[in-house]
Amino acid sequence: MPPSLPPLRVALLVVLVAAMLMMGSQAVSAASPATYSGASSAVQNAFVAVQTAGRDGGNVTSLVDQLNGALALLQKASAENSSNPSQASVDVQSALSIAGSVQASAAGVAQQGISARQYQFELSIGSAIVIVGIAAALYVYGDRIYRRLWLRMYHGHMVKKVG
Repeated sequence: MPPSLPPLRVALLVVLVAAMLMMGSQAVSAASPATYSGASSAVQNAFVAVQTAGRDGGNVTSLVDQLNGALALLQKASAENSSNPSQASVDVQSALSIAGSVQASAAGVAQQGISARQYQFELSIGSAIVIVGIAAALYVYGDRIYRRLWLRMYHGHMVKKVG
């Protein structure tokens, strides 16, 4: 698992808890509860898509930020629904739009993560092949290379007779 995954899980858990709180705290107000329910479902679906993209190795930081923005809009709409229903409706529509955008972007982010993982795998295999090739070449030609290097370094060296 990538090292950035635990903070990602925490962020995704926060988004999920906030979405569940939104569903539980819906009050009867000027806007229809079905509108809030549909927006909450869209955010939850986007959350699942982001979670899948993160599991596939994609960088979902910006998607989580957008999803948190959508949740903030839903909370704002819920709070202002009784005092300003038209603004609440605009906020809910914005949250729906953001959730749809996040869900659409999650597939591309997941694909990027899968591609990055595939590239890393291929790079690892290529490196292993090169290392094995160098080791095999040193095994076969190591004596010759050592002798030639020794002769180059000590070609002018004279051994004195002792005794």
